[in-house]
Amino acid sequence: MNRNTPTPASPARFRVILVDDEPTARVHLKNRLKSHPEIEIVGEAEDVNSANDLVQTLKPDLIFLDIQMPKKNGFALLPKLENLAPQPAIVFVTAYDEYAIRAFEANALDYLTKPVSPARLAKTILRLSKPPVSETGEPHPAAKAGERLEAEDLVLLRDKSLSMMVKVLEIAAIEAHGDYTRILLNEGKTLMMKQTLFYWQGQLPANLFAKVSRSLLVNTQSVAKMVKKNLSTWELQLLGAKEPIQLSNLESKRLRAAL
Repeated sequence: MNRNTPTPASPARFRVILVDDEPTARVHLKNRLKSHPEIEIVGEAEDVNSANDLVQTLKPDLIFLDIQMPKKNGFALLPKLENLAPQPAIVFVTAYDEYAIRAFEANALDYLTKPVSPARLAKTILRLSKPPVSETGEPHPAAKAGERLEAEDLVLLRDKSLSMMVKVLEIAAIEAHGDYTRILLNEGKTLMMKQTLFYWQGQLPANLFAKVSRSLLVNTQSVAKMVKKNLSTWELQLLGAKEPIQLSNLESKRLRAAL
């Protein structure tokens, strides 16, 4: 070989932990991962508590996380990752059908259904190697046709130690707060999540959520009423909300056009 010929770069290495209460499932996934030299399995756990111990000690790049486990399901691990910087990526591994699993796409790198197929796993590894582009780059990948969530899909919401699953249609509005968003639910509850409004705009159904301003998405089915307060201000009352949201004339016009 010509010494001036550049040596091909080695693939990036990703330190991985497998979390599943079934040893045979872990063995199956390990065998599938052997064909991916960029993956280094550094630990295994059979429940949430042992998984947390491993994560805090080893600080992996990626966790393959089973959902249905005894005592605590896989979601119980997520709040325990809040203190890690950076937080590991999550790939859910589950026997749920695809309809339910779409909920997890907004909050995880990917999902895999059991038994894990080599082709599907290869797509997951590719996503790990090529993370989603930023808000200043290409359009959010979820905005591509057929990849958005639908009204009846479930979505996982996380706020510090709280994790809850809600239907997309139960989200009344989303407000931008810097790199965070405030999620307003129809029943009046609110959560803060470290996701941008741009992120949610790419995930939520465009026929249900109207972008009223650069800092506000509104579920048009959650609008209880809009009241004009003066020449320049409107009040938006959402279903179950304790306090109204203040809108400008332009914002109210955009929302009324979407109703």
